[in-house]
Amino acid sequence: MLRRRLRDLTKNTPRVRVNVVKVVLLKKYKEMIKMMRQIDLRWHLRVSLLPECNLRCRYCNPEGNFEDSETLNSQEILDIVKAAVANGIVRVHWTGGEPCLTDIVSILESSKKLGMKEQIMTTNNGTLQVDRVHEMKQAGLNRVNISLDSLNPSKNKEITGRNLFSNTVKWIESACNIFDEVTKMNIVPMRDNINEIEEFIKFAQRFNGKLLLKFIELCPNNPAFYNTDIQRYHVSRQEIVGELEKIGTLKKTTAVGDNPNAEYYQVGDIGVTIIFVTMPSQNYKCGLEKCRKMRISPFGIAGSCIQQKGKQLKGISLEQKIQTIGQLIDLRNSYSDVAPVARRHFRGELGFWRFGKIKKEVS
Repeated sequence: MLRRRLRDLTKNTPRVRVNVVKVVLLKKYKEMIKMMRQIDLRWHLRVSLLPECNLRCRYCNPEGNFEDSETLNSQEILDIVKAAVANGIVRVHWTGGEPCLTDIVSILESSKKLGMKEQIMTTNNGTLQVDRVHEMKQAGLNRVNISLDSLNPSKNKEITGRNLFSNTVKWIESACNIFDEVTKMNIVPMRDNINEIEEFIKFAQRFNGKLLLKFIELCPNNPAFYNTDIQRYHVSRQEIVGELEKIGTLKKTTAVGDNPNAEYYQVGDIGVTIIFVTMPSQNYKCGLEKCRKMRISPFGIAGSCIQQKGKQLKGISLEQKIQTIGQLIDLRNSYSDVAPVARRHFRGELGFWRFGKIKKEVS
């Protein structure tokens, strides 16, 4: 492959120059090969493809604000994928904003060719490209997370700011039918939808184990929380558990996933698996040895811990991207797995990894 690559690059070049070019390219390729690491399945790449979203969810970014900076272009995204693969990362989770606002099929296909073995996508309420779900699977997508915070269309519109309930349900149905792996439905329990938990369970039963319900505690991790009024909707982990236990006893189980703080349970014997992600109730505890996540912001910042300032990948060469990601991996691997109090799963710049810098930090 290396010889073919050199031949392609030096075609139609004078013989003297050919020899010089070959020496330079060979040296660069040898340097890159030295930097390549063995595959480490503990790690995954989490890429926010863009900060824009077509929804205005009350608990996320209802005003649609994001940093006024240049975002990554398609080639830069694929170069980051190359750099990650060179560092042994072969799993990627695509997020946004809303990833379906991009040509996601092309990104999936190219990433698969570059060596990504597993690709996951979080789509916000699954409102776009629902007719391309099968195409996405063929391109390399393995599973999806889809948000749906109410089974009442008018309530869902109130929460998301958009009237797209039927699109979301269609996306969920398509995902459960098309993908071999389970689909996860993200739900943020709040004061005005906590009474729907039993209905959510019945909805999941329709899919015979292919749909997992992920209950995410309302958490100050997005720009909506610069307005403290959003806290009035908060429902604690204890209250969510209480509603579920009215339906059946919670029994610990396991499921596919890479969130180090996720807890998995079966609800009684009704064939429904639920997931808890309840960071506020757990005091934003660090994921310790289970957390091996390389975050990439839409503006090219890379970080291996949510609290890191991060390093800029935009505007540097592929070799430099490989080196930078490698350094961030080494930094994370050097952390003690007994976390100090200062290392929490919280960042005061709310929504930084998805929307960039918007306002000052909060404590």
